[in-house]
Amino acid sequence: MPIYDAANSMRRPAGYARQEIKEATVLRRRNLLHELLFVLVYLVSLLPAGILKVLRKLLYWSLYKVVRYRYDVVVQNLSRSFPQRSYRQVQAITRLFYRHLSQLAVETLKLLSMSEEQHRKYIHIHNPEILDHCHREGRNVIVVLGHYGNWECLNILPKYLSGDVYAVYKPEASQFINKLLYRIRTRFGVKLLAINETARFMLSHRDHPNTYIFIADQSPSVRAKYKTDFLHQPTGLFTGAEQLAKSLDAVVIYASVNKRTIGEGWNVYFSLLTEEPVDVESYEITKTFAWYLEHDIMQAPQYWLWTHKQWERRER
Repeated sequence: MPIYDAANSMRRPAGYARQEIKEATVLRRRNLLHELLFVLVYLVSLLPAGILKVLRKLLYWSLYKVVRYRYDVVVQNLSRSFPQRSYRQVQAITRLFYRHLSQLAVETLKLLSMSEEQHRKYIHIHNPEILDHCHREGRNVIVVLGHYGNWECLNILPKYLSGDVYAVYKPEASQFINKLLYRIRTRFGVKLLAINETARFMLSHRDHPNTYIFIADQSPSVRAKYKTDFLHQPTGLFTGAEQLAKSLDAVVIYASVNKRTIGEGWNVYFSLLTEEPVDVESYEITKTFAWYLEHDIMQAPQYWLWTHKQWERRER
């Protein structure tokens, strides 16, 4: 028979308790650090426009000149996407892209403290009634867009609509970045859905019409079911938005986020892709989305997120 060891029996719970206390202490310290960092970032977002402009220039210089953040990826993506352009032209677009990337980072920080009135002046949503009309008719709406312009500016969308707005997101590796983006994206009423929870939630709430925002140009898995010619390259495309649109019979709308030609800020336009997704041939919605996004990119290529390794899994 096993011998009962009273000493070990008493020590084990105490050891467990010490480990739990240690883990709780680490968690508290991490949360405190995140809160302090958030306060610092929030204070930076409150800085005057002149200082933020200097910050943007410093960030551009760091990303483009010093760190060379994913420089090889950017140049390779641009060269493959615009084979007719010379090396000098590709370099010019590259410089414009890093200026935009720096501006995008500063703008995103500014969204942390920007008032609703300031937001409406900076981001002009031209035709939100197309979404609200669908909602009032009892239809779910799926809004698809790419990493083009400033996609984070759609956090103001609930202020224009009568129904709930959900944004589908992929959690970042950094807990602090996750918390920061959560506060930016939800401050005007957007509700977030992790990508692995989206299908179950949407299908279980199909009778409650909502608006769902999908960033649909991320690189899909190796076994992408649909590939098309996008930016002069065979490209696998994310088809989850289309599949859910067919399952829910949801209206599909493309959001175009373009730089204003005069002054700072962005214009947002919504374009109807289909009201009857069930009747559309398979992958036609995804193909149409790719056409709209490619058109925007061709008009001003510097505003797309070229740091993505969109074609790293290209077939040989």
